[in-house]
Amino acid sequence: MSYIFRRLIQMVFTLVVISMFSFLIVRSAPGDPYANELDPKASPVATEVKREKAGLDEPVYRQYITFYSDMFYDFKVLFEDGSDSPRFRIKSMKGPEMVVPTMIRRMWVTLPYIVMTLLIAWTIAFPIGIYAAMNRNKVPDSIITVISYAMISIPSFWLALLVIRTVTLDLGIPIVAPRTLGVELTGFTAYADRFWHIGVPAFIGALGSIAVLNRYVRGQMLEVLDADYVRTARAKGLDVTTVNYKHALRNAALPFVTMIAGIFPLVFSGSIIFESIYAWPGLGRWAFSAVMGRDYTIVMTTLFVGSALTLVGMLVSDLLLVVVDPRIKLK
Repeated sequence: MSYIFRRLIQMVFTLVVISMFSFLIVRSAPGDPYANELDPKASPVATEVKREKAGLDEPVYRQYITFYSDMFYDFKVLFEDGSDSPRFRIKSMKGPEMVVPTMIRRMWVTLPYIVMTLLIAWTIAFPIGIYAAMNRNKVPDSIITVISYAMISIPSFWLALLVIRTVTLDLGIPIVAPRTLGVELTGFTAYADRFWHIGVPAFIGALGSIAVLNRYVRGQMLEVLDADYVRTARAKGLDVTTVNYKHALRNAALPFVTMIAGIFPLVFSGSIIFESIYAWPGLGRWAFSAVMGRDYTIVMTTLFVGSALTLVGMLVSDLLLVVVDPRIKLK
């Protein structure tokens, strides 16, 4: 528990430093949300009034304190009252939406896609990589290598557009958006429709990860299979399955536990390209639009929460390493 407490203290300090530097970097960028307004009737006086109302004329340190005070207050309101509370303070600089509840709603749109993409990628890549390692320098290994490099080379956005062209236009099966629009579905049909609209984009998005991850699994397995303790296990007469899957795979999987630190931010950031192609009102697309429009309130909130999720993922991965490998001690 003392280790976890120390890590939590470090995480708080790290978040404070990240929030300061990210706020300064974002605010130091040229322009502001009202600098490039398209309304030709907008007068400089009206634009300046908007800047003052948003607090952009105040010193940077005061903007920093005000923003993060309001952000923590909004999260407190979210836990107390829910997403429909009228007490939220942080508002988008480009529209009427409140940032924190909107972020949570869009996160739940992105979450199923990200979770399914990760499940598909890891479920397929691990057995393929292990099989390739068991058959190194043989025909199956060569075929997997060629297919993997081909999958890495094919642009995922082009493949996504090709799937939309084939499935939607040629076959007449809707695939764009999180569900079929204009049709009221209930019961099992609604769940099947939802699964279809999530599964196809998730599979296309996972192809590149499958290609990269299975090569990584193969490399880790080959490294472990050549270790002394694996050769000793074989010399003792243990069967191949026990040696490969009980001794070798468990140690080869250790580096993948550390990858959990990168999974949490994926839930938050989403997939900007796929959300744009498949018309998903997700978190990644929303945050990208905020960056392009210099909507500071959205950008800073997403940066802070993304950083917090990254630190949480690092802590979880460290704790899981102890579970997977008893030789590691928390000190």
